[in-house]
Amino acid sequence: MLARLGEFPVGVFSADWTLLSWTPAWSVLIGDPSARTHDERNLARAVFATGPSRLASWPVLRDADSLKIALVADLRTALIEYPDDHGLIDLVEELRSTSAEFARLWDEGSVGPHVSARKTVVHPQVGEVICDCDVLTVPDCDIRLVVYTVAAGSTDAEKLEFLRVTGGVRTDGPASSGSSLFSTP
Repeated sequence: MLARLGEFPVGVFSADWTLLSWTPAWSVLIGDPSARTHDERNLARAVFATGPSRLASWPVLRDADSLKIALVADLRTALIEYPDDHGLIDLVEELRSTSAEFARLWDEGSVGPHVSARKTVVHPQVGEVICDCDVLTVPDCDIRLVVYTVAAGSTDAEKLEFLRVTGGVRTDGPASSGSSLFSTP
């Protein structure tokens, strides 16, 4: 399925929000995760980290507060579904002890899956890309497919296609000199 969705940025996550697999389009939009450690591939850890490592290996998302709320609610749901998963239990305890914000959101008790959101990804080469993010799940499975799509014919679609075609490789054109190839007239 991942190969067939190759033109879309798609990431496959486990129940604890660790990135397991991804498409090439994911790599050019979000950044190539292949050099990251297992812990660095965990979105919840990255979102709630403090100091200079905070989201260092993920792009800046403008909706960080709603993402945090959704991740905590989803982790709580995962813990209900997998109460004996020691990796998941350890992750929640780690985040509760290292992030006051995570602990506060956890104590609020929200439960529910993270299903969809509009996200603004700030890409170093093309700037802001507004995406619809849908989290697809399979019943009785802890895998989440995170699919980013953009409106057809939009500036965001042009930016994503540019990244996909160039492989996210910086060019010597105007985009690398600070101006945008994608500014609206």
